[in-house]
Amino acid sequence: MKWFPTIVLAAALTVLFGLPFREYDTAQLLPIRTLQVEKTEAGLHILSDAGEGVGKTWSDAVENLRQNASGDVFFDTAERIVFCGGVSPRAAVESGDLRPAAQVYFAAAPYEEENFNDYFAEHPSSLSVAELRARYA
Repeated sequence: MKWFPTIVLAAALTVLFGLPFREYDTAQLLPIRTLQVEKTEAGLHILSDAGEGVGKTWSDAVENLRQNASGDVFFDTAERIVFCGGVSPRAAVESGDLRPAAQVYFAAAPYEEENFNDYFAEHPSSLSVAELRARYA
């Protein structure tokens, strides 16, 4: 019973100020279906439905992608991530940017066909971001 005032105060503050969630303008959201990460001489090159980003590290490339995009890049919708050219997925999967259920693929080079999302939908991967995180832990 002594916790009752604390619970009432927490509920009142939540009603007054709202929950601490980031607000998005849905018109500005750029959902990603597939990310392709390629190793280049400059570092990493990220190709996505929302645009491209380059940087020496995963975080630099993600930040560059967010800056170059015409809206808010929404990584939580990524269904698959393709690591190309010997890129190590460790920094990407440990960053927390990617959704745990996203499927992970490895390829020699990025796919350039327009229908590669359909190809991946027909050929699901047995490896997910969550499984890779667990392996690296």
